[in-house]
Amino acid sequence: MRAMKAPLSVAVGLSANGWHERFRAALDARAGCGRDFRYELVNLEAHDWLERVRPHDLVLWAADSMGALGAARMKERVYALEQHMGKLVVPNYRTVWHFESKIAQSYLFALEGVPTPVTVATADAADAERVLRASRLPLVFKRSEGAASKQVRLVRSLPEALRLGDRAFCGQLYHAARSGGGPRWRTLAKVGLRRWFREFLAHWALGREPAGGLYWQEFLPGNAADLRITVIGDRYAYGFWRKNRPGDFRASGSGRVDFETPVPEGPLRYCLELSRRLGFDSMAYDVLFRGEEFLITEMSYLYRDDVPRAAAGHHELFDDGRLAFRPGHVWPQALWVEWALRRAGAAGLGRGAHG
Repeated sequence: MRAMKAPLSVAVGLSANGWHERFRAALDARAGCGRDFRYELVNLEAHDWLERVRPHDLVLWAADSMGALGAARMKERVYALEQHMGKLVVPNYRTVWHFESKIAQSYLFALEGVPTPVTVATADAADAERVLRASRLPLVFKRSEGAASKQVRLVRSLPEALRLGDRAFCGQLYHAARSGGGPRWRTLAKVGLRRWFREFLAHWALGREPAGGLYWQEFLPGNAADLRITVIGDRYAYGFWRKNRPGDFRASGSGRVDFETPVPEGPLRYCLELSRRLGFDSMAYDVLFRGEEFLITEMSYLYRDDVPRAAAGHHELFDDGRLAFRPGHVWPQALWVEWALRRAGAAGLGRGAHG
């Protein structure tokens, strides 16, 4: 006689942002609705996380991992879970590997032919200066990590742009000056008055590594708002507008959300298809326009959950291509749970996982 499969076992990772509580509520709401599963809250930051997660089939974790260091630690765990433990993880490694790195995102966009503003990401000081001198100003400079428009600035002059290059590449420039060898006093005498050397000393005094890279995009005038499209799996999507700060070109983090202006179907479908093609479990896309052309400026798997929850509803893309609007205020975590259970069912995990 053929043995029945055990119920799907889910580890819900604790997170300082409280997303695990929404996941728990969504899982409780799905209990008894054709999907046979059990779940446990697990601290994936604790020393024994590997043992705690070992019995589970699916790991659902929206880590509060802003900042380059926190993001790196989260990615290490997701990689270990997927590649070495064989766990189904939502979000998967494809979704998170470029989180908190706009430079990594730029590689993906270029390779996949994603429509973006003209974007430059360089790790070479001489290359940066050469491209900057040939670029049309103003330019939008961004740190590779960060959200809510932090460390984003509009640069209108070449001297200001070159100063940002000095700051980013001060370590590279110092080591190039030292490459000929010789006593340090001779190097100091040669470079001591240069602006980048003062930047290098400031980093050295703080024990901080210089950025070593520079990232900028063309400025797109005429955008009083950006369009945020938040996709979950390749099936669900929220869409809303974010108005710029007063007297500013930046919309992210402004808090001026517009749920009334209609969301065009073209960008919605494109972002849903892009998430399908790239295998993303969750992705919030920031969209600007050049005339009638829509362009994706950046993306993030994690976002504030209360804003999509406040939208009048979300869109659902069906297998036959229909895109339907579902009215009602829905927490994105509920859709994450639906998507995760769908993925588990497709992978053959758990009794009744298809529901």
